[in-house]
Amino acid sequence: MQLTSDSFYEQGQIPASRSPQLGWIEVPGGTESLVLLCMDADAPADFFLWCVADIPPSLPSIAAGEAAHLRQGLNDYGGLGYHGPLLPPNETHQYVFRIYALDVARLELPKRFTGGDVLNAIYGHIIDEAQLIGAYTQT
Repeated sequence: MQLTSDSFYEQGQIPASRSPQLGWIEVPGGTESLVLLCMDADAPADFFLWCVADIPPSLPSIAAGEAAHLRQGLNDYGGLGYHGPLLPPNETHQYVFRIYALDVARLELPKRFTGGDVLNAIYGHIIDEAQLIGAYTQT
C-alpha cells in the first residue's frame, strides 16, 4: 500500500491550516476499512493533528480540506477534525501521515474519540500500513 499527496511531497512543506489531499493505492484484498492518522513526530508524546476512522476501502483519496463527510475524531488541540500545526516562530516539526488497512468495517470507538482511542482500537486488526512524512516551519 502507498500513501501519496498532491498537496506536498515526501519531507516537503505541508499546508499551514487546511488538511492536505491524500490518496492511497494498492489497498490489500480483505481490507474492510481504512484509518488515517496525522501525528507530530517531534512532540514529546503522541500528538495527533487528525484522526479519521472507518474510511471505505473503495474511496481512493480525500481532497484537500474535504473530510467533513468522514468519521473524524478529536485532534489534540481539542477540536474535531484536522488542525494545522501551531509552533513557535522559526521552529520546524515533522508530521507523519499514516494510513492503516484494517480487517474490520467499523471500529468500536466512543462518539468523541481521539487518536489514542484509534490506536487502541486498531490493535490486532492491521493488514497493512503506509506513511508519508511532511514538515512544517512556523514563520
